[in-house]
Parts: sequence; C-alpha cells; structure tokens
Amino acid sequence: MQHRILVVDDSPFTQHELRELLETTYEVALAGSVRECEEIVDQFRPHLILLDLQLPDGDGAHLCEDLRRKKSCELSQILIFSSTDSPAKRLAVFNSGAVDFISKNINRHELLAKIRVHLRLQDAIYRAEEAEDKLQQYTQELERIVDSRAQAIEATQDIAVFALAKLADSRDTETGEHLVRMRAYSQILAVQLQLDSEYCDEIDDAFLSDLYRSSPLHDIGKVGISDAILLKPGKLTPEEYEIMKGHAEIGARTLEEVASSSPKGDFFRMATLIARHHHERWDGSGYPSGLKQRDIPLCARIVAVADVFDALTSKRVYKDAYSADEAHDMIVTECGKHFDPVVVQAFAKCYNKFKEIAESDDAANSNRQLATPRYRRSLEYAASPMSTNPQVLVIEDDLSMGRLIELWLTEAGYEVTTCSDAASALRFIQTSKPQYVITDWMLPTIDGETVCRWTRDALLTHYIYTIVITSDTRPETKLRAFHAGADDFMQKPLDRCELLARLHAASRVVALENRPAGLTRNDPLTGLATRRQLDEQLEREWFRAIRYHLPLSCVALDIDGFEEINNTHGFDAGDQVIQHAAQIVQGHTRLTDYVCRLAGDRFLVAMVESNESQASKFAERLCKVIAGNAVVINGQKLTMTASFGVAQTHMDTTNLDKLIQLAEEALVVAKQLGRNRVVCRSTTAQSAELPNTAQNWSTPLSQATARDVMTSPIVALQDNDTARSALRFLLRYRINSAPVVNRHGLLCGVLSEKDLMSHMNDVSRWDQPICSSMSSDVVYFQEDDSAEAIYNFLMRASIRRVVVVSDGRPTGVVSRGSLLRWFNRQQDSLSAEAACELLEDRADAELAESVSNLLKELETSISLELAHGASNAR
Repeated sequence: MQHRILVVDDSPFTQHELRELLETTYEVALAGSVRECEEIVDQFRPHLILLDLQLPDGDGAHLCEDLRRKKSCELSQILIFSSTDSPAKRLAVFNSGAVDFISKNINRHELLAKIRVHLRLQDAIYRAEEAEDKLQQYTQELERIVDSRAQAIEATQDIAVFALAKLADSRDTETGEHLVRMRAYSQILAVQLQLDSEYCDEIDDAFLSDLYRSSPLHDIGKVGISDAILLKPGKLTPEEYEIMKGHAEIGARTLEEVASSSPKGDFFRMATLIARHHHERWDGSGYPSGLKQRDIPLCARIVAVADVFDALTSKRVYKDAYSADEAHDMIVTECGKHFDPVVVQAFAKCYNKFKEIAESDDAANSNRQLATPRYRRSLEYAASPMSTNPQVLVIEDDLSMGRLIELWLTEAGYEVTTCSDAASALRFIQTSKPQYVITDWMLPTIDGETVCRWTRDALLTHYIYTIVITSDTRPETKLRAFHAGADDFMQKPLDRCELLARLHAASRVVALENRPAGLTRNDPLTGLATRRQLDEQLEREWFRAIRYHLPLSCVALDIDGFEEINNTHGFDAGDQVIQHAAQIVQGHTRLTDYVCRLAGDRFLVAMVESNESQASKFAERLCKVIAGNAVVINGQKLTMTASFGVAQTHMDTTNLDKLIQLAEEALVVAKQLGRNRVVCRSTTAQSAELPNTAQNWSTPLSQATARDVMTSPIVALQDNDTARSALRFLLRYRINSAPVVNRHGLLCGVLSEKDLMSHMNDVSRWDQPICSSMSSDVVYFQEDDSAEAIYNFLMRASIRRVVVVSDGRPTGVVSRGSLLRWFNRQQDSLSAEAACELLEDRADAELAESVSNLLKELETSISLELAHGASNAR
C-alpha cells in the first residue's frame, strides 16, 4: 500500500520542494489554505499531514483540532511544519492533536527519516484497528459463552455445596429450613455492616459472595457426631458436651482439605474459619480455641449472631421456639460478652428484616442474587496493570539533569526510574517493561544509539517509545537517532511543558502498538493459551516458585508421526488430531496447571508446585490415555501416540525459557528412544551416552569433520581485556558469549553474558581484566574431529555450541544451528529421487526421520550465533 501524504502550506516554493522530495515514494496531495484542506481531506484520507501554522485563511493549530474531529483523519499522523521558534506555539499544537513539530529549516534526509518513523507508527495503528475489528465479534461471542458456562458451573457448585451442608442438617428433622434462614440472616447482617459500620472496608462484594456460599457449611462437622448425642432431647452431660464441641474441629479439618485441593474456591477457606470459630465468644470463653474479641474472624462473628438467632426462634428436640422479640432481647443482652458489640448494633438496625424472615412461611424467597462470578472478577483484576501510572525509564549520566526530569515526570503522575549507565538500564528494560525510555545520546560505555538499536532489536514483548535527548545540534545526529530506532528527538535544554506534551502524544502510539499483543492470546484451532499468554500467566508463579523454593515442572508433548498423518489423510485430518489431543490434555490437567499449544503438534503443560517425579507420573498417565483414544476421521478410526519430555526448575534454571528448553530436550530423547514414552530431563543429564546412531543414516556426519560443519571465521576476546571493552565487544557483534585467548592466541576460556554481568555488578571491577570472571573449563574439538562426535555431544550436553581449535587456536564454532544448516545443504544436494530411495531402502528410515525432525526442532531453540563478522582482528 502506498502511503498518502497531504501537504498544507501556502508557499508555492515549499509545496514544490516537498512534492519533488516525496512523490517518488508516496502519493502526495497539496493544499494552500484551510478551505482547500477541508475540501480535499475527506476524499484523499491521508496517512500523514504536513501542516503549516500560518495559513492565509486561518490558524494551523485550529485546523489541527478540526482535522482530529474528522473520521477521515482520526488516525492520521499530523506533523506541524513551521519555522516558528515560540515554545508556547509548539506546546499549543501538541495540545491540538499534533504528534510532532518539524522546523522548516530541517534537512531533506532528516525530514524523510522522521516521515518514515511516523508512517511506521501509522501502519501499526491501522494494523491494530483492522485486527481489533476482525476479532471484536469473535471476542464478544467467546465472552458470552464463557460467562454463561461460568454461571452454570457456579450454580452447579452452589447446589452441590448446599446439598453437602443439607446432608449434615437433615439428621435433625425439626430444623426445617435452618440453612436457608441462616444464609439469609448472615447476608442481611453483613450488608448492614458494609453500609454503616467500622467494618465497611473489610466487607466487599467478594466477602459477601463468599459468605453467602460458605455460611450453610457452619455445622458440617456434625456429621461426625453420633445420633445419640446430636438428637438427645434432654440436657447433655459434660462428657457428651465435650464430644459435641468436637464438631467445630471436624468440620474445619474437612473444609481445609477441600480448600487445599480447590485453590479457586476462596469461599471454602472462609467456610473453614466459620466452621471452626462460630462458637467462639467475644469475652474469650467460647470454643474450640478460646479466641476473644477481634482475634475471632469477622465472618465467624457474623454467623454466630445469625446462628444463635435462628436457634432461639426454632423448635428443637430439647426446647420450644422463642419469639423473635425474645430472641432479639437475649442477643442484645449478650452484647460485649458473647457477641461483637459492632455486629450487635448492626443486628439491631436490621432486626425488622430478621423478624420478617423468622415469621415467614417461605424463607426460601429470601435468597440473595449472587454477585458477579468470582472467576470473572479475578480475570478482570489480572488484566488490569499493577500500577495505573505510566512507567518511564530515564537514562542520564548527568545526575542533576536526571533528578530534574524525574521531578517533572513524578509531579505529572509518571512512575520514574533513573539510571546513570546504559548497562543497568538495559537490564531494567528486560525485567520491568517501561512504556517510555528517555535516553541521553552521549553516555559512558554504551551510548544512546546502542540503547535505541538494542531496544528495537531485542524482540521485547511490549513496545517501548524511545525519546533521545542531547545538546548535540548537528543534523546528522538526529538522522542517526531515527535510523537507530528512536521515536522522538529533543534538544537540551529541555522544556518541561514540551516534554510532558510529547509524552502525552506518545501515549496513543504506545497503546496502539501494544494492543495487538492482547488480541492473539488464544490459539484459534484448539482454544488453548498461546506461548505469549503462558508467559503472562506464569510470570507470578515463576517468581513465587523462586522466592519460596517451590517446585515448578514443565511437560512438553508431541504427537508421534504427525507429518505422516498430514501426508496420508490431509491437513483437515491433522487439525482434528490436534484438536482431539488438546481436549485430552486439557481434560486431564488440574485447575492449577497451565496448558498451551507451542507450535504445530506440540503442547506444553506447566505444573505449579509439582516436582519432576509428580509431573512424570502425570505424563505417564496422559501417555496411556492418548494411546487408548482414537480419533474418527472420515469414518475411520485413527490411533495416535505421543512422546513426552519432563523437566523441573533447579538452581541453574535461570528463566522460564530455559525450563521449557530442558523439557523439549527430554522430548527429543523420547523421540529418539522410539516414541510413545516419557523421558525426564534429569535422566538424560545423568546418562553416560545416548543410544548409538545407526551407521547408515549417520554416514554424512561420520565422513565430515569439524572443519566442514563449523562457522568460521570467529571473533575472540583477549584475557587481558577489561570488562568495559568486553561489553562493547559483545554488543558490537550482537553475541552473548565469545572465546577468550591468551597473548599467544591460544584458547584459554570463554566469557558469557552472565559471567560479564556478574563481573560488572561491582563498578570498581569494570576496568579489571576479564580473566578472573571467564570460564576456563572450555569444551572444544579439533578441526579433524568427527562431526558425528560433536553432534552426539551436543545432544547430550546442555550447552548449545562448542569451539573448534587448530594447534590450540580457535578457528571456528559448531552449534546446533550450524549442524542444521550443514545437514540441510547436504539434503538439498541430493535429488528428490535419491532422497526417497535413501529413506525407503534402509531399515533405519524411521531413525533418519527422527534425526531430521530433531534438527528442525533445534532450529527454533537457537538464540544468537557466535560472530558472523570479519576475521578475528585480535
């Protein structure tokens, strides 16, 4: 699509210059006045507008406001193109809806660079709008279905819980509708406390919903009391009374077990508190724990009043019913002794409602409409950000300037973090995900240009709006900044109002850039979460597992022979197999597990608070279930199997990606061992060697040497290089590790990004040699070593690449990626007929297919390759 640019300027010379500059790349329209602009804009529908402030029949700022109101310009990028130097006018145009201000004396290259940046943002806006339109109806329908199903599930759950409570209550034939009345009394009392008491902050809609569902379970422990005691018509003996008091603990322990197995059932935890403590007394003379005053949970204090009122007004085997007024007086008398005074005051205020229910023949009609389903509310909470304040990272080595910017932005409501060096700033960007980065152009060690390039090339999960600030006024500096990926450029000294206006204008871009990320959260074929959604869901679980030393395991599974299913039965059949497998996997996981589709026929199950042994047992069960379930395709039953890889977090598991990688490595071994089985990563790590590869398929690898498959030339560090220069080196070549040589050029170690970051945590060590931080335990092979031996090593080891040396000097590197590329080149060199004969005639064809598939899988796990640059200058 060719972008459309509208130039609004009354100068024929300016119009001619801009047309000549832009029309070779863009579709250009010209307008010399406000009237001409309004006549052409609706029909032309420009993507970008260059607008002069001074027009013969009106003001450019007012025209900007009018254009923003037009539907045809709602998403257009409006750039003010003027020669004015007035800061007030510049600020006014930003408030009018402009996204940038460009001086007319700007050079041609910088103008084109700015236009390209804004059109790139414009494309993102249109993509977001288009995606949102396509998915809006789909999302609404899904929400409707989920809401209806959730309400049905919650209603079923409420019925089951109430039936359970009724089971305990049914043994007393004279209690009638005790549970229904109890629930109504508790709800009325809690609502009154929420409206007018010092407990109003503790009682929200969630509290009311949980109380409504849990209060009927207050006496569930009576199922453990014998009928001889429970239904005794006379007074209980001291021994019988002690047994009767045990129902509180019996009920609480039962509900605790239920709550521990149902993490989403918050009301079970409240039910546990009510069952255990609703017989406690305000003065501490109750049972079972002898709690007093506010040590007693609020929910139990509320239920205590409701329970006693209903007990007093109901006929029991051991007494006649009291009138509602008598019961009211008895409860008020116990204020401050048996009951919480605040709860009793609320009871007195809503007593008429209690009395109406007590004297009604149809207490069931007092049911309260439940609040919004809890699961729905929790999703909304999860979707809302942790903080409503936009997060800004300021990278400025001038401490006074950094503090000044932080003060301006903090007063404007932004959450600001200031870093004086780029190294710590880049770590902060990865972990804290700021929306905006304001970086100085001239910085020690790593400059602003590198920050911009890294931010754009790092493939972050969120968009970061980058503003470069500098006192360098040269046009080529602006040009370099925009080419590096900067979104905006400001010269020092900064103006507070202009900076805030630019951030405000940038907020719409950030929102639109990040919006598409939320539109692809679920896989359209299976309905399972995508990998991106899994990362979001597991972020809190990951930090929780690290902080509290809890196990977290991943199970990766892959359908065996899926490519053959596609080739034999067609892609529609393959889709049915994937959907069938997804249903089985999702149907056999716990509520606390997370399931996602990684890619193709591969799935992942993340199991919270489960070690590798527990996850392995789950995988064994699921493996048998999948093997025992056939999918019907065109009337034909098709059996399928799956292979599983299991891995658990350990001290060296640095992130979720690493954990998933370990599980996938175990999955690869399961495929090699014959499929339809479960392999644990710990088992493969402890194995002395993998199964021997068949000689026939491995002939190309056995005949090749490390020299044939290595990537060469490579770059290397010297052991006397400082940490500061090593950092520049890794960033320049965009690698995360490099070999280290001594002064004779001999390999003596390897330096990884992790080693370097540990070294640079201490600022005093920045200018010290890296020899103290590098790893001297280097895995290397000679140039004449067999490529097959290197392949076997990489399949067993947890590292991704090895160094190749000649006479002790590093000459290349062999990684999983270089093996893949070499293997593919060998395969491409064979004719299609020869390749078919090779696979059909050999008894180990299945193993050959396994190796081919293995290499394809390895391609997706490659991160950064060592050195694609010039020969080693060192």
